[in-house]
Amino acid sequence: MSMVVKNNISAIRTLGTLNKNSAALAKSLQQVSSGMKINSAADDNSGYAIAERMQVRIRSLDQADQNTQNGANLLKVAEGSVSSTIDILRTMKEKAINAANDTNTDTDRGIIQKEMDQFIDQVDDNALITYNGKTLVDGSKMPKGNATRTSLTNQSLDKSTTGLTALVDLKNRNGESLNILTSDRITVSYVIQGQNYSKEIEIDATKTLNDVLVEAMDPYIDVSNNPQLRAANEAYNSAVSTANANYAAAESTANTNFNNAVNAATATYNQNVYDPVHSYSNKTTTYTNITLSEAISLAAADVELNTQTYSTQNRILTEHPSTDNTYWSNMQTTFGLTYASYSSMAADTSTALASTQAVYTTYSNQLSTLISEQTEIKESAISTAASTRDSAIASALAIKVAEISSAVETYQGNIGELIPYQLTMDHGYIVGQDAAGNDVYTADMGSGLTIRAAGTGNKYQLAGFTFNVTDVNGQIKKNVNAVLDNFTESIRAFDESSDRSLTFQVDAKANQAIKIGLTDMRSEALGLKGADGTTISLATQKSANVAVNVLDNAIKKALDQQTDIGAIANRLNQTSANLHIARDNVQASESTIRDADMAKAMTEYTKNNVLLQASQSMLAQANQSSSSVLGLLQ
Repeated sequence: MSMVVKNNISAIRTLGTLNKNSAALAKSLQQVSSGMKINSAADDNSGYAIAERMQVRIRSLDQADQNTQNGANLLKVAEGSVSSTIDILRTMKEKAINAANDTNTDTDRGIIQKEMDQFIDQVDDNALITYNGKTLVDGSKMPKGNATRTSLTNQSLDKSTTGLTALVDLKNRNGESLNILTSDRITVSYVIQGQNYSKEIEIDATKTLNDVLVEAMDPYIDVSNNPQLRAANEAYNSAVSTANANYAAAESTANTNFNNAVNAATATYNQNVYDPVHSYSNKTTTYTNITLSEAISLAAADVELNTQTYSTQNRILTEHPSTDNTYWSNMQTTFGLTYASYSSMAADTSTALASTQAVYTTYSNQLSTLISEQTEIKESAISTAASTRDSAIASALAIKVAEISSAVETYQGNIGELIPYQLTMDHGYIVGQDAAGNDVYTADMGSGLTIRAAGTGNKYQLAGFTFNVTDVNGQIKKNVNAVLDNFTESIRAFDESSDRSLTFQVDAKANQAIKIGLTDMRSEALGLKGADGTTISLATQKSANVAVNVLDNAIKKALDQQTDIGAIANRLNQTSANLHIARDNVQASESTIRDADMAKAMTEYTKNNVLLQASQSMLAQANQSSSSVLGLLQ
């Protein structure tokens, strides 16, 4: 190899190898220090992209798992509220059973009632439980659903039993007669809107279940007993009174406006006809600022006077012609009048008479024309006012009729479903429809008898229902009641609701969620209280007895809600476990792609470290080769 000094090729090549070994060592060092064989896209672009997507998936699964745990915690809060309500309902049932015992006086029952009212208030407090500011079981988290009506189903009666079956013909499920006698009596008790209703009914040979239910409606449709009916009547009467008052006020205003218009037209008429704006002059006096009628009266007086004067003068001239010298001689002597002068006076009187007659006629014509014109104007104004009045009254009457019709329609709508229950005529296995509009069947798909509330929603919720048959001595026929009174709630009453259910995002992709609707656990929805604040009564033995069934239904509602919450909570726990498995598997896959084999990485690191040191040593040797040229230059 030739010896050169400008380009030390050996050193340059050794430097390249040194840089390569240095880069390899840096990469090995990064892998060893990070524990990952892929630290950037430059290391492995496809592997890096796959690993990053997996990392996104891992973090998403972690958050979804956190969501499920938060959701489970929320449900624990809701379940705690419902559990507390169930405990309260159990205690309330104990109190109701206590009140149904006649060892208690009415005073005792009054004390128990106070305690019951406090329990009911606590049920409402429980329903207002919150999680992160969200109220849970007050009905604000209901799922979407149609309004439903209460359905109470009895499958203890014979399968052939319908509403047309006579009481004395009722049989149990085994076909055995219940032995209801015509001497027995049946009491029907029920609760709607916290109000107890009860009716004792006599039994005859033909009275059917439908007949009993119709008679049982009597206390419900009694205005004094039914707050809904009372409110409907009060609203109707108020609406009618308001409509009548509005009409009377409008009619009075229309009549007042008409009278004012008539008075104004009359005043205008009188002003134009009788205003003192004229003048009149006779022989002796000039009258100013007088009415046209007064001027006519003065002219008429002058006409009459001139007529009398001229008549007298003309009679004298006729009776005493110019040849009656004796008469005219006396007239001249007495009055200084001659026949000629008297004739001249008569001529002047005739002229004055003609003049006053002309004035009178002119004034009379003017007055007649004025009266005609002003009468027409007055009558036109009165006619217009009358038309306006009649139109206003007609409009007010139409409004009154419309308001009363609306009140009637509202009243009919309010009382149109006041029948609290109706007996299903079909003895089939469909008991009604749920909030989703799906048919609900009996538990064993066998036929049963169903009593349904006539209206949907909490307003017409049939909170409790009791049949009680007693014999002629007033003794309870337990065997009969065990079968006839075995109506249990098969469909709960709900108001129509939009979708306000809770959504728990439980996976890493959109729409991978669990939804849960929490029903209304307030006392009104449980049938313990009415919208007006009326609570179930324990005031009498009968009301306490029906309250037991009300509380049984309320406990069933609460247990159903607790079961739903528990099922979803269990599902969330299972979801959380599944998310853990999915996350671990994705983590393992991501580790396979990205994590470094530390033994291999350390071996590579050691190799690159040795090569780097060898390169450094060789570079030093290569740099020394150029110094040998100096020996040649000496």
